[in-house]
Amino acid sequence: MAKILVISAHQDLQQSISNRLILADLEQHFGSDLSVRCLSDLYPDYRIDVAAEQAALVEAGIVVLQYPTYWFNTPAILKKWLDDVWTYGFAHGTGGNKLHGKKLFVSTTTGAPQEAYDGNAVPLIADLVKPVEASALYAGFAWRHGVEPLYGTLYIPGVHSDADLAQLEARAHDHARHISEKIKQLR
Repeated sequence: MAKILVISAHQDLQQSISNRLILADLEQHFGSDLSVRCLSDLYPDYRIDVAAEQAALVEAGIVVLQYPTYWFNTPAILKKWLDDVWTYGFAHGTGGNKLHGKKLFVSTTTGAPQEAYDGNAVPLIADLVKPVEASALYAGFAWRHGVEPLYGTLYIPGVHSDADLAQLEARAHDHARHISEKIKQLR
């Protein structure tokens, strides 16, 4: 069975309700078959251990990039991770076939509701993820199921109600179940 690697690129995971719950649910569901690399915890100084990250990728059959969409983009640490880890000779170029055939998809959260990403004033999420998709395809990943968004995850204590929090938690758990099903299909 394929080993699952989740790359978590939330800048402050302990402050996130949805990303934290999604990761916890995935860890509980898949146990030792799943490994989570929390980039902000591992690399608060942005000095990526390239060898460790490449080794984690080599061991995995399925890779999930889990991150919040900030200002219509990936978090800076994820971009740095991609730049540092998916190198010539590893992810592309001569001998760069280490990621070929591995399955990858994005699970992202947004603060704004789905209606905000209507393709008019703000691009669709699928369009915002195009650079990640292009990089993944260039590196030889099998781009599976593209992007799985969880919209409207903004929660501010003192501004939003306890009912809002309960609804957000339920939606995060539902999203984790959905991601788990996608992973099972890919295995």
